[in-house]
Amino acid sequence: MWPVVRLLQALHPPLRDALRGFIWEEDGQPVGLANVLRLGHTDRWLIGNVGVLPDYRRRGIARRLVEACVAYARERGGASVVLDVVAGNEPAYRLYQSLGFEHYDDRYEFIHASGPRPDPTPLPEGYTLRPCSWSNWRPRYELAQRITPETVCRYVPVEEGRFRQPWLLRAFAPLFLAAEGLRVHSHLARQVSSSQVVASARCMVRRRRGGTNRIEIELDPLHAALAPHLVMEMLRIATSDAMQHPVELQLPRWQSALIEAAREAGFTLRYEYRSMGLSLRP
Repeated sequence: MWPVVRLLQALHPPLRDALRGFIWEEDGQPVGLANVLRLGHTDRWLIGNVGVLPDYRRRGIARRLVEACVAYARERGGASVVLDVVAGNEPAYRLYQSLGFEHYDDRYEFIHASGPRPDPTPLPEGYTLRPCSWSNWRPRYELAQRITPETVCRYVPVEEGRFRQPWLLRAFAPLFLAAEGLRVHSHLARQVSSSQVVASARCMVRRRRGGTNRIEIELDPLHAALAPHLVMEMLRIATSDAMQHPVELQLPRWQSALIEAAREAGFTLRYEYRSMGLSLRP
């Protein structure tokens, strides 16, 4: 797949920022790492995988790696940088605070153990839930515009560049999905009376052994009654294969109805993260 990735990067320069990073070496070996990547086709950036080997911690290596990532994003016109830190990791949290990062949200990673396919739950009256093309980005974009809190938009605003894929990616997406052994199931929920999209749900199902299936759901909080059906319907899709993969679901703190529905559906909390952001412009 890497030759294809290199070709796409050559034909579409923004893809060259899809995954960058820095390695810290001492004694002839790598002892620290941090990745930085552009969020879609925007001027927002994400730092991830910050780590230092235990014997080399508390020597300022993590700080320098994060500073290098921030500088890289700034040099390329970045407007903000975000990262996640595991709740309870106070040394890392204080490090990011000292670098100017602000805690603006929380994120919860749930896991559902492999098992039998759950029974369906009824769709609340007054709504429809129908399949759609995974590349149909505009309804998801308009939904996110309407429901994303201002505190989140300060660092990760809702921009077309996070949702609309360039034609090159759309053209090669089937190849990438086939190489990864993934099938994508996308759905949109609408309110019948207004025809307004009130939820978007996607399920990535692996067709090979190993790994996890993944669910993504965005729901207008004003339509919280839909949450149990959305979670259960996506879980039914994710557990419809014979390979019995565990199912992963990540939700931000402000999606409280979905969080409650996930717990009721048997998901258990695996990790809790603090989302932090840094503005790079006045």
